[in-house]
Amino acid sequence: MRYIKVAMFVFAAVLATATLSRAQDMKDMKDMHMSKDKTAKTTIQGEVIDMACYMTKGEKGAAHADCAQMCINNGLPVGVLDAKGHVYLCMTSTHKPANSLLVQYAAKQVKITGTVYQKGGMDLLAVDTVEPVGGDTK
Repeated sequence: MRYIKVAMFVFAAVLATATLSRAQDMKDMKDMHMSKDKTAKTTIQGEVIDMACYMTKGEKGAAHADCAQMCINNGLPVGVLDAKGHVYLCMTSTHKPANSLLVQYAAKQVKITGTVYQKGGMDLLAVDTVEPVGGDTK
């Protein structure tokens, strides 16, 4: 009987922790969407990367262009890597994936104007406009 009480207590504690964690996740999502702390419009210049290959294998650059295009076309997250090595995860300014906006620029240099949101050590760039840099006019 004692083991049943202990098991029930542990189960209740786990359930309460999970519930509180989920509530915090929902609050964080609401804060991100409703935040008054967003930065002003900014322009980021850098290379369009597929986040999966960059984060797991460090893949980037012209030699990785075909793979990056395929990954972005298949729905994997897309980002921008600036000259300082800073990565921005990209979405559209209407909170949709930015894949269709950026796939044509995979492994190319672009200037993106939008709003940067920062939370928990991550930067999210809500893309308003994209333009190629230099000879990258595909």
